[in-house]
Amino acid sequence: MATIRDIAKKANVAVSTVSYVLNNRKKVKPETKERIMQVIEELNYQPRSVARSLKTKKTLTIGIMLPDICNLFFTETTRGIEDVANKYGYNVILCNTDKDSKKEKEYLNTLYSKDIDGIIFIGTCRNHHIIKNKQDTPIVFINSKVGDNICSVLVDDIKGGYTATKYLLERRKSEVTLLTGPLSRSSFFERMTGYLNALKSEGIEYNELLVHQCDVSFQGGYDIIRTIYDEGSGIKSIFAASDVIALGAVRALIEKGVRVPEDVSVVGYDDISIAGMFIPSLTTIHQPKYWMGEKAAELLIKRIEDRSLKSEHIVLEPKLIVREST
Repeated sequence: MATIRDIAKKANVAVSTVSYVLNNRKKVKPETKERIMQVIEELNYQPRSVARSLKTKKTLTIGIMLPDICNLFFTETTRGIEDVANKYGYNVILCNTDKDSKKEKEYLNTLYSKDIDGIIFIGTCRNHHIIKNKQDTPIVFINSKVGDNICSVLVDDIKGGYTATKYLLERRKSEVTLLTGPLSRSSFFERMTGYLNALKSEGIEYNELLVHQCDVSFQGGYDIIRTIYDEGSGIKSIFAASDVIALGAVRALIEKGVRVPEDVSVVGYDDISIAGMFIPSLTTIHQPKYWMGEKAAELLIKRIEDRSLKSEHIVLEPKLIVREST
């Protein structure tokens, strides 16, 4: 098995220079770094992670906790995290919790047992007591804010919910049905707050019968629309607080013989990649998913490298993308 000394000898550099490159500790001339990296690849060098972690007190590993890998919002965000992590020499452990508190707890315990350097939550956390007891491990939340002392990357969901609802009210001049995920999650609660603010701005009284919570999935949106129509209710326009809910809703509407957008206009939230490919293509609130993942990873790695840094909260502006569904 190749050693650092073998690399240094073949690259004709000092052992310390190889160490600087491997640990990203000091700047090394680009041509020297490139030569060392080429030798590392030729010799198939595998660093002894245990020894390295004892020396640096880091495992160069971060965990990603997400509730549903099938949701393209999480997939696209994860890609941004992974690309930044790899750039800085960190490995990623992906934990798909299936929105299950017990499964999330098991994953957290596993990550902490491996002396993980940091964790990124995409969405919420169902085991706050565990991360509260591990405050020495840096954490960043995407799409959720859990406190001033934990970093977060967010979109202004109140404004996003307001923009979507206001657009539908101005276009249809009629009631707007809200399909939302669990309101216990801050992102969905804030999108509903925006919905309520838009109703108020138009002088429309809130009707709780127009608000429906469902599973955040294609099936969740599909099932809730089937239920609404089976109960004999009608719909004039829909603001779905997640694209996957919106796409399921559109499918159910079409199966019921309802034309989109002629009979019912639909606006989603997230702007996942398939939203523009769907027929009809989905009008939605855009979130820069990949960029959110990149920024979260950068925040986390900064705090892994320097634990004295204060927490940051990045809030991005939502953007309405108009397509065929309205």
